[in-house]
Order: sequence, then structure tokens, then C-alpha cells
Amino acid sequence: MSAPSHAQHGGHAQHGGHAAPAEAVASGESARAVVFEAAGRLAFRDVALRVPAPDEATVATTFSSISAGTERLVFDGRLPGFPFLRFPLVPGYESVGVVQAVGPEVRDVAVGDAVFVGGSHSYVDALGLFGGQSARLHKRASQLVPLHGIDPQVAPLLALAATSRHGVARLGDVRGLRVGVLGMGGVGSFAAHFLALAGARVVCCDRVAARLAAGPAGATLVDLSRTTLEESVSDADAFVEATGDSTLIAACARALRPGGRIALLSFYDHLSTPYVDLFTREVSLLVAREWQHDDLLAARDAFASGAIDARPLAAHVLPIASYAEGYDTAFNDPRTPKVIFSWA
Repeated sequence: MSAPSHAQHGGHAQHGGHAAPAEAVASGESARAVVFEAAGRLAFRDVALRVPAPDEATVATTFSSISAGTERLVFDGRLPGFPFLRFPLVPGYESVGVVQAVGPEVRDVAVGDAVFVGGSHSYVDALGLFGGQSARLHKRASQLVPLHGIDPQVAPLLALAATSRHGVARLGDVRGLRVGVLGMGGVGSFAAHFLALAGARVVCCDRVAARLAAGPAGATLVDLSRTTLEESVSDADAFVEATGDSTLIAACARALRPGGRIALLSFYDHLSTPYVDLFTREVSLLVAREWQHDDLLAARDAFASGAIDARPLAAHVLPIASYAEGYDTAFNDPRTPKVIFSWA
């Protein structure tokens, strides 16, 4: 019940923010990047960069992280709903860096600013899906997020936090409500913190006991390696499903009061759940798509103010030269909630 979610995720076509120009022109420059050469084949090599648009900034990457759920689907060549998926491609949408150059129309950032970059379409010889695992990135300046003093090593987690905030908002006013979170990976743990900040009584549930420590202070912790969800939780007002396993939606439904709500904070191949569990309790399923820019800003402010401490999730850092080890860990080790690359 702790499989990575999409937002370990957020993973949708628009994380790059905007498409590359229809007739991208090669700049003659290149950058080192993680490249999925074909389904199941990983490389780290130079990719050709296009000429940036007048409203774009060019960012030199300092840290990035792996969105395990989405990038695994892309790596396997089975990202559902993306008929334009083709190889080779540059994955990733969780990058942080320093602005190197700005176009003549840029007003939002300046050279030297530390910023978060939510994906990029920077290349002429590789698809940007979602394009963030590269040493240099072009991005519309209005879509960059200045860090405002956040530790750059922690800042790649803004993608997870913004995704979580967006999903929590789908539940509406949760003040005083009992809300469960199933799956305490990156997305689930941030969802639990945003729920607590919104005044909910949070129940954190995972079968990897170590992940429960990422929950907010005062939350009820349920170790699903020792009990079942049905045995430990009943009459919850709402649930956040953050495991990526749609077969567990039924377990959430059985733990809800009649008329309860489930926010789906994962990206699924397809939904597979017994309808009767939803029907008998008249459960509402709420789909959370991707973050909006205000979600990123709110997540940034929560990090900067100390309302959410993301440092425990940013502890596993590898040099980008260890990219193969990093992807193996992200895809196969559920004990590691996030892998962060240093590009220094």
C-alpha cells in the first residue's frame, strides 16, 4: 500500500507548462541529461538544445528528483493516455537551479535567482516528457518559482507538495473532519501535512512502518503490516488514496461513513475496484489532476515558513553520475521516499 503515486508524481502532459515552439530551432548548444533511449533503456548523455523563446529563462540545474510513479510508467513505455509518447526522451519535472540568462521579454526573474522548474521542453533531438532531468533548462519565466530562501536540496519536493495541496483542496473544507491518508510516500505525507494545516483530524496509513514517521504531529498512525484498514479505521469522513493501486479504493470506501469522499492522488493505468463498496456507502470519487501555479506558490510558502518541514524526505542525495543507482532505488526500494540528484 505504499507504491509510488503519480505525483511522486504530479505526472501529466502539462507539467512542462507549455509546448516547445512548433518549429524549434537548434541553438548549437547541448546539455548533459538523463535520457530514456527506449523502453527500459537508460542513458546519461548530451542532448541538443533549442533556441529559447523571448519570454523564457535558461536555468542551470543544481538539484533534481525522480518522480518515481510517473517516470516508471514512462520508462516502461506504458504511460496511459499519452499517445505521443516516443523515445528518446528526457524525463522529470522536479528540478531546481540558478537562472543563467533571460529573454528580452522576461520580467519575473533575473540572472542569479534560485528557482524551481516544473519540467521543460528544451530539446531538438529528444522529447521533453517531462524534460526536467537536464543540466540546462529553458522555461517560460512566469512559470518559474523563486525559492525565497528554501534549501535548494529540498526545493525539488515542491512538485510533490503542490500536487498534494491540489488534491487536498478537492476535498473542500475539512475542518474538524476525520480524514485518512492511504500511502505515506512523498505525496501522501505532504497530503497529511496539508490536511492537518487545514484543520482535519488525520489518520496516516501505510504497510511500511517507517513511512508513518513522516506524518504530521498529532496524527493517528496505522501500521498496515499489523492490521487491516477495515479493522483499524471506520466512519472516516474522507480518504486520500496515494498508493497508485486502484484495487485499494474499495478498502478506503469500506472505512468511510455513508456519503464520504475519496480523493485520488495517484496516476493509474486503469481503475479496478468493486463498485458495490462505492455504491453501498454512496461514496464520491474526486480526481485530482495536476498542480496549478498557486499550488506551487503555497507549497513554497509552507516550506519557507516552516509550516511543513520537507527535509526528512530530501535526505537521500546522489551525484548525478550515479543516475543508474538513483533510478534503481527510486523504482525498487519503497523505503526510500525520494531520490534527489546533485548536479554540482
